[in-house]
Amino acid sequence: MNAGPFVLGEHFVQLVGPGKCLPVKVDDVFWETGITQLPPGRLVTMFESAEDWQVWERHPGGEELIFQIDGEMTLVLDEDGTETRVRLHAGEFAVVPAGIWHSAEVAVPGRALYITPGEGTESRPRH
Repeated sequence: MNAGPFVLGEHFVQLVGPGKCLPVKVDDVFWETGITQLPPGRLVTMFESAEDWQVWERHPGGEELIFQIDGEMTLVLDEDGTETRVRLHAGEFAVVPAGIWHSAEVAVPGRALYITPGEGTESRPRH
């Protein structure tokens, strides 16, 4: 058993129910092959955003929690062509409903923590 410590960003964590945490090493091929080898669950990640997202994404497998660690961004939620904007400041979070296309506009560069049901995630270009 390896209890850590782990650095979020170098490792992600797959929350596998009930009550199991699986640290996952992030490398150059994680998004191509590593993610497909994970058991079902929710992936805990952290990303730094310096500019607006270039894609829309949605997670049909469940809700996504987005916690703004520092900086500020506005989540843009697109539900059947109707956009809703949710401004996040440091220390605030939002819950993106399952299956809703979402993107982000970055006002102040910063980091956010994501807890995502990754199975079946879809993306499309934003512009």
